[in-house]
Amino acid sequence: MENLLKKVSENARITVEEALSLKDASIFDFARLAQARHRAMNLGNEVSYIVNRMINYSNDCFAKCKFCAYHARAGVIEKFFLTDDEILEIAKRSEENGAVQIMLQGGLSKDVSLDWACSILRKIKAQCPKMFLHVFSPSEIFVFARNANIGISECVRRLKEAGADSIPGAADMLVEKIRKDVSPLKTSVEEWKSVICALKENGMYSSATMTFGMGETFEDRLEHLNLVRDIQDELGVFKAFIAWPLAPENTRMSHIERVSAPEFLKTIALARIFLDNINVVQSGWLTEGMKVAELAIMMGSNDMGGVLMDEMVVKSAGIQNSTTALGMRKTIENAGKIPFARDGFYKKLRQ
Repeated sequence: MENLLKKVSENARITVEEALSLKDASIFDFARLAQARHRAMNLGNEVSYIVNRMINYSNDCFAKCKFCAYHARAGVIEKFFLTDDEILEIAKRSEENGAVQIMLQGGLSKDVSLDWACSILRKIKAQCPKMFLHVFSPSEIFVFARNANIGISECVRRLKEAGADSIPGAADMLVEKIRKDVSPLKTSVEEWKSVICALKENGMYSSATMTFGMGETFEDRLEHLNLVRDIQDELGVFKAFIAWPLAPENTRMSHIERVSAPEFLKTIALARIFLDNINVVQSGWLTEGMKVAELAIMMGSNDMGGVLMDEMVVKSAGIQNSTTALGMRKTIENAGKIPFARDGFYKKLRQ
């Protein structure tokens, strides 16, 4: 452990094999290593947050992933589509309430076209020209392109031209055997990566995410992190890393025991230790609550993510955590850090 601590303290890259040696390490060892990496990367004493609004425009989704409680199911959850006017009204109210970013996401539907996606982006930008649009997902973009019979890069180009500022990573678990089990109708690892490459080609950015606690092993999580690190080395498109533990309630994976708070915190620390080429690691308050998010700051996190007004996907699994910008600032201060509001590119906003 001391040799590994010395290496991390010098901001040297650790190998997958070295990371595997942490499998049975204590939460205190994870914290020491994560804090050492944080210091070595010169990340300072500030922690960011953003005031944003999630607009889930539809729950119609043919993927029907096992881990999702949000998609429409006959006789269980009624299908819905927001109208353009409804989306624009939400965007308007969000701006009035201080939001600087809109996240627009739905399911994978044959009834949602690229033309509609570009049209609604233009309408939102026309109404709220200063709003940062962090929209859709690699899987949605892949389906848009396929349905429009065009290439992925051209699809991304059109979305960017229409007003998309960045694209969420929405990676789930980048291990093919896991994807084939829990989301066989969604994009494969290579298909997901093809969208990330298209973002690079079009000068756009994304976030690297990981949904874990789906029955995968520690080795699987490291396979995911290693792929993220390799892609970042190659493309440099990830502004942040975000880990989401599965909320199994109301899903077809409800038999799986939910990841514990210590396990979540170890995973945040592992990301900080291993991902030496991504400066921002989020704290995951939405699924874990503000107290655990406060501890995550001690495990190397330096971003609280967004307020996420009206988020529906996680809430559909029975998670009811919520917060405000003031709550974000208080949590950051309780962790002994200095809070600041940011934009969609993780840059500090003028107060």
